[in-house]
Amino acid sequence: MSTQRVDKAWQQKGLKEYSTEALLGTLGHYGLPVSEEDFRQLAEKSFPLGIAQQWRAKWKGTGPFKDFAVAAAVELWRRWLPDRVAPMELTDTLGGLMQALAQLLNGQTDAPVGPAFEKMTALRARMPLDERGAPQELFMREALAPFTEKQAEVFDSLAEALASSGHVAHAESFADVEEFFLPDRKGISRAMVRAARGELRDATDDLVKLTQDTSRTPIARLLAVDGLIHVKANEQAGMAARALLEQAEQGGDLHLALDLVPRLEHVYKATNDRVALLDLMRISERLEAAHDKIHPGHRRHRH
Repeated sequence: MSTQRVDKAWQQKGLKEYSTEALLGTLGHYGLPVSEEDFRQLAEKSFPLGIAQQWRAKWKGTGPFKDFAVAAAVELWRRWLPDRVAPMELTDTLGGLMQALAQLLNGQTDAPVGPAFEKMTALRARMPLDERGAPQELFMREALAPFTEKQAEVFDSLAEALASSGHVAHAESFADVEEFFLPDRKGISRAMVRAARGELRDATDDLVKLTQDTSRTPIARLLAVDGLIHVKANEQAGMAARALLEQAEQGGDLHLALDLVPRLEHVYKATNDRVALLDLMRISERLEAAHDKIHPGHRRHRH
């Protein structure tokens, strides 16, 4: 085992300038003897944060070394698996792109938007994909984990904000990025861009078609309903949500049906449809009763 170790200054300096022997010596010192072969085996099924999670039970580091194992997993991946993209690379690249676009929206004409998009395109070409050609779910979960709720809100609204501000090409490029990383949003982000450009009728038609597309997942169709609500196409949102609700109830998908209730409640309140609201309360009670019968003691989050 290596006698070299990382010093306490690693938190300020990062790990790039320390030798691999020092990294391994520190891991071993705090209860985690690791070899390159061990690491490569773990990397077959996990990404760096997942590897650190598996190490956690044996980790004895405290103080400045409390979070060392996580940083070491990320750094060892970079050194030992340079041909494989780490989720943190996407975290950094997406963060950089969002920052550049935010600068542009704030009036900074020389914001490095072009290079940020180029970096993202190059990274996308190397990312691990599943059998559908979408990014691996585990990879995405780890890449998006460091984002705060506020950053997630910025991510969700960025394409629309760019389109509203006249940066249409950038808006469409970012909508493409969004739909690649979150396939359930396919078509929805683009529709938001169309609406923000003033093409409200076409955007609404696009979203209605997405709610009816049975090849899409239930959550994708639900997100299309949310899109209709967002662009204030309340009549179409109500019809789409009712049709989905009936299909969900007939198909026994009570959770989807219950998720549609607050959407319909919002629409009926917005359109002041009291008759439909009363009917919805009756449907909601029936669904809750059916759900409680199947899952006794499982309290659903009431909206």
